[in-house]
Amino acid sequence: MKRPFEIRIVLVRTIYERNIGATSRAMSNMGIEKLILIDPKCEITYEAQQAAATGQTGLQNRTTYASWDEFMKQEPESIKVAFTARDGKGRQVRDVDEVLKDIADKAPQFQVESDVPYVVHLVFGPEDWGLAGEDLEHANFCACIPTFGDNWSLNLAQATLLGMYSLRRTWGGQRTKLDGGKVRRAPQGIDGIDPEATLKTWLEEMGFDLTRQRKINVFTVLRRMLLQNTPTKKELVILETVLQQSIRKLREWKEFQNRNRS
Repeated sequence: MKRPFEIRIVLVRTIYERNIGATSRAMSNMGIEKLILIDPKCEITYEAQQAAATGQTGLQNRTTYASWDEFMKQEPESIKVAFTARDGKGRQVRDVDEVLKDIADKAPQFQVESDVPYVVHLVFGPEDWGLAGEDLEHANFCACIPTFGDNWSLNLAQATLLGMYSLRRTWGGQRTKLDGGKVRRAPQGIDGIDPEATLKTWLEEMGFDLTRQRKINVFTVLRRMLLQNTPTKKELVILETVLQQSIRKLREWKEFQNRNRS
């Protein structure tokens, strides 16, 4: 896309506060911060905060409008994508991926080079019947989230998450860097414990020859199985204890055999 964008989530006449909280959490997963409520039919209490869990930003900084008229007066110019599962008169509903691709490729607001983000509102209706015809009059596009089972009705919070995910998958964004994507470091921070050295000593006491220069041997295989996933300190202590005790028992057995031979 030639121009940056700013996504705002709009919930219209929401009935259950837990869905507002869960939407806030989903927004934090997808890197979206601005939550807008139009004429909500519920109070925002501790239940919404619980549902938001670690994603409180949208919920705490939400903007509430009493009506669409107030929304249109206060919000900036934007492209509004209304999510609806119902097709019918006046509703040209297409899959969300197709709608988002058309906006990126054809909407004039995104065909100009600019550093100023353009606002896109993703609009979701209430839990009972979704967006009404009067709501859709404010939308530029109507989109649906495909389903593949007999139940086509989505929970509101699930719908918002899927809508935001579809947008990120189509338009991109700064993806979260998880621990699994980083180079793992060797276990550290436990004085007197060297699990690799202990593992090698244990294998040598067991009679394995580790002097051969091979890419894969019993030591490299066990090291990968036991240590590659960065075990916790407690797990390392347990592993060290088991190996050390096994080494002592092996050495005692060898000494016992040597005494009997002599």
